[in-house]
Amino acid sequence: MVLPIALQPNRIGPIAAFCLAAATGCGSSPSAAPEGVEIGDGGGDGEVPGAHVDQANVARDPASGILASTLDAAVAANNAFGLDLYGKLMGDGGGGNVLISPLSASLALTMTYAGAEGETASEMASVLHANLPDGGSIFDGQNALDQALIGRGSAAFAQAQEGGGEPAPVSSDYQLQIANAVWGEETFPWSSGFLNALARSYGTGVYLTDFANAPGQAVVAINDWVSAETAGKITNLLAPTDVDSSTAMVLVNALHVKFPWDSPFDPAQTAPGTFTRADGTTVSPSFMNQTTTLKYDDDGQAQIVELPLYADEEALVVILPHAGTSLATYETTLVANGILPQPGASQDVVLSIPKITLGGTTFPLTPALKALGMQQAFMPGVANFTGMCPPPDGSTLYISFVLQQTTLTMQETGLEAAAATAVGVSTASIAGPPPTPVSVVVNRPYLIAIVDVATGAILFIGHVEDPTAP
Repeated sequence: MVLPIALQPNRIGPIAAFCLAAATGCGSSPSAAPEGVEIGDGGGDGEVPGAHVDQANVARDPASGILASTLDAAVAANNAFGLDLYGKLMGDGGGGNVLISPLSASLALTMTYAGAEGETASEMASVLHANLPDGGSIFDGQNALDQALIGRGSAAFAQAQEGGGEPAPVSSDYQLQIANAVWGEETFPWSSGFLNALARSYGTGVYLTDFANAPGQAVVAINDWVSAETAGKITNLLAPTDVDSSTAMVLVNALHVKFPWDSPFDPAQTAPGTFTRADGTTVSPSFMNQTTTLKYDDDGQAQIVELPLYADEEALVVILPHAGTSLATYETTLVANGILPQPGASQDVVLSIPKITLGGTTFPLTPALKALGMQQAFMPGVANFTGMCPPPDGSTLYISFVLQQTTLTMQETGLEAAAATAVGVSTASIAGPPPTPVSVVVNRPYLIAIVDVATGAILFIGHVEDPTAP
């Protein structure tokens, strides 16, 4: 399976993730938008000009009121789900590059989970690891994580400004933004409990939309919003055929990040090198080279190095299996353990790593989710999403598709990534450096992950089979 990844610059920067859920089939009578209530959050305004909004008249719960243990538990749940999902998508190590955004997928699916009931909710909770061990709410945890992440970019930019230098830092190079928005059929009676969950935990409501008569216009509006929130990194997330007159709802989360490296690579040191793919064939990408102090570890099976982005807010973890150990074999163990290894000790490292631009197309997550145990949610007439919209005519809602698109670019100055997830719902300790630096030459298949340093949240995880391929 080839899941390409291409990273383009976002309006703010590189890591962008979007979560969409399309739903269909309820009743009537929308409510008016509460006065003074805005929907959306993050680096952009998160709003759709001129749109009427149905939103619970409650404020978003402040992160300060959510226990740190609940945030930690939500991060652990998201990461565990992400590694489970990655395990189903990574293939046998010979199928090409893979990149997913666990955070994008979990945000999209937990928003959808807010409207699930009965066995449907139980299965989703199991797959999403949503029953937190501290007894807290997954929605509270996602809310706290979302609010923690959106402060990363501004903090890094403020630090860069204090540091001065020429040229002066530009705010658009230090970005991590998240925005949530939901489009819903204007004639449907959205459940007050569902609207409360959206408002309290995701800071959003429902843009009232005429899916029944103008689904094409809805697709354009949603795609335009996504493109704007990601500075054009993700375009045409939805195809015209993804939405039709039976669509009732599309829930969207946009996650976008862009940071320079904490220690940029010198372009003069970039040079062609040989990269050996899993099948033994070789390609000649451009390798970035530097000697610097990085967090490093060797777990006996692989070299693990962490490249901090500016201000150490986010970092790229690179895992290079030893020669003779295939990436696929290492990934199998990683998924079974359910924890992404992250080095803690600093060491001088001579690093050589390919520049990559992995270009993304939309790919399905539905088969992997079903394989993980999320069954009922995809079954017409069986799935139970009455918590989202009680069907007045006896019809039912079910998830008809889950799609994701991801992009990633890594170059001398920094890193950019973007992702989009669509869920369609239809009716029916520090050690001193050694005397000599360790050498890490990333010249064979390797694993990468973009992580939030403070929380440990995995934003992206990928399998690089061929750094010259999309």
